[in-house]
Amino acid sequence: MAGIGEPLVRGAAGVSASAPAHLLALGRGVQRADATARILEAHLLLARDHPLPDAADARLVLRACGADDAADARLGRSAAIDLLTADRSHPASIAHALVEARDAARLARESLPAELYDMLVATRARLPRKVVEPRVGDFLAWVRERSALAVGLIESAVARDGAFELIALGRRLERAAATARLLVAHADDADADPGWMFVLRSAGAHEAHVRAHRGAPTAATAIELLALDERFPRSVAHGLVHAERSLRALDVGGGASGLAASRRAAAELSALVDAAASAAVEPSPAPAEADRARARRASALRSLHAAVEQATREILVALE
Repeated sequence: MAGIGEPLVRGAAGVSASAPAHLLALGRGVQRADATARILEAHLLLARDHPLPDAADARLVLRACGADDAADARLGRSAAIDLLTADRSHPASIAHALVEARDAARLARESLPAELYDMLVATRARLPRKVVEPRVGDFLAWVRERSALAVGLIESAVARDGAFELIALGRRLERAAATARLLVAHADDADADPGWMFVLRSAGAHEAHVRAHRGAPTAATAIELLALDERFPRSVAHGLVHAERSLRALDVGGGASGLAASRRAAAELSALVDAAASAAVEPSPAPAEADRARARRASALRSLHAAVEQATREILVALE
């Protein structure tokens, strides 16, 4: 068993040489399924309260889930929801994430408790081939319940060794990436656009925002909470700080340049948020200046998202 201060990946009890990448994938799959379910639940509320044309509605939810290539962009609302819930071949879908988690668990089975493995197998077996629209809400609630059960079993049944740290690292990286994707999808929204409420609800952050700010969300307050607040568990900053801790515990060499780029992008965002907070007590800026400020904010959000993706790729290479 690894002693205090020893690397957890190299020589850790219960983790075979081929398991690290699979354990990371398990954590990412569970987290992605939960994040996508939350985004779709929030989207259903937004579509009810602020209906959009069908094509615009589809583009919004696809971008928020990271499914924004040219082919996906031509889908309508129903087809987009079908893709994001049940398409096992699409990397942005819930079904794909849960299949990936089950497959990763199978490949790292000797490092996992039987209870967790059996739960992931059962979840995979119960996945529907299609989710009819009246039942989408029920399906999303089921996905969140299964994801919460998986996390509970990870926390309660996986020994605090390399396996636990690798699964936790996967969850933290995917949580940071999911929140960054969500923010980028709304990077060009106006400061008081209803889309920022959707962003907060998608990340389970609406109540935290109300407690912190007491008012309707703006771009600055949403970004401050979801990108920069290390205390909020679904923020980009929280995910990256804890991912770095996992990397130190695991003695994994990858990810350094990506995480450094993330810190630089976060610092730029922080300065922009501070500037927006100062501007909020001054007369409204000229439209041209407001457009320039929004463009700078969007650029910083895209840089943060790119850096998180870079760090994830580097870590995956280091674990292979």
